[in-house]
Amino acid sequence: MSNDLCGDLIADIFSRLPTKSLLRFRSVSKSLCACIGSPDFIQLHSLRSPNTVVVTHRIRDKGEAQDKHIYTLHSDGQLAYKYHPYTGIPTIEYPFKKCKIVGSCNGILCVCEYGTGEHGARLYLWNPSIRRKVTVPFISWVDGFGFDPIIDDYKILRISKAGSSVYTVKTRTCRVIASPISLFSSWKSYQCIFNGALHWTVKRYLTRDIRHYYIMTFDLSSEVFSTIELPEPSWKTRLVTVIKGSLAVISTKPDYSMIWVMREYNNIASWSVVSELNSNPFKGAQRVVPITPNDELLCISFKYYKEILVYNPKTQVRMRLADFSDSSMILDVNLCVESLGLLDMGLHEGRKLPGKQEENK
Repeated sequence: MSNDLCGDLIADIFSRLPTKSLLRFRSVSKSLCACIGSPDFIQLHSLRSPNTVVVTHRIRDKGEAQDKHIYTLHSDGQLAYKYHPYTGIPTIEYPFKKCKIVGSCNGILCVCEYGTGEHGARLYLWNPSIRRKVTVPFISWVDGFGFDPIIDDYKILRISKAGSSVYTVKTRTCRVIASPISLFSSWKSYQCIFNGALHWTVKRYLTRDIRHYYIMTFDLSSEVFSTIELPEPSWKTRLVTVIKGSLAVISTKPDYSMIWVMREYNNIASWSVVSELNSNPFKGAQRVVPITPNDELLCISFKYYKEILVYNPKTQVRMRLADFSDSSMILDVNLCVESLGLLDMGLHEGRKLPGKQEENK
């Protein structure tokens, strides 16, 4: 094949294949293995890959001393709803115990696992598509995760009043940076990556009784914090997401909700309502993520109502995600792309990123 097709055309064709096929094709030849494992190919493949929903389940077995944890991968149209059982979707053993997903970027999840490591927690980068897990040294508890295209490296953020820090994955360096000027009291949303920056809705007390809600951002390249005012700066507007390529927030009331989008980024006067609903399908949701081209939204609620809904604002149809079995419970749901991320790092599952002392040895 290499005698008839140029290298760029081969890479273009292979970048449209699923990861399972690409992992097999690495054994065809040394040149093809080098192509598939190159950073440029991995980035191109990630841009062309479809979204994948990662659903984590806990299965209770009366005959076992401990519950079993598994996860399932769902492409567009493969989600299992309450009245449509799982069919043909394989289960995979979940490689973590009690953990928190910090963020998702380019098919890689940043996972903080509790109860392990010297400080009671351990940090991992995990690609569920190729089942590759890498231990990140030096940092345990973190607040944000994303990719800096300027230096072609992933960054992990930790925010603290005493001093914030950023860890870069490939260079294995940790630097102290300036903390946000307006220190907040609590997060009100899961992180959202948009326009090369991390976004959260946060709460800050102006006085003992007066609270201020706004969007805090962190630019992954300049490493600078900034703020964006909400269209309705109250606790009723706390969900931030990306809809049709625009930054969006969702305001909720008991029987009413609105979806706002920012037409011109960082312009406080540019918020506009794109959807007004005479219902509140987002009640209790901690995360709202667009999952399909036809504008369906994944509404994830664990704290109060413990259910995961897929909602279409146009048709106003809500469908509940199904548990894997009668004895199972959905623990978490995350959106990522099918990618070869972490493959170019040349590390086996569970192995640490080498530190300076390991390199010297």
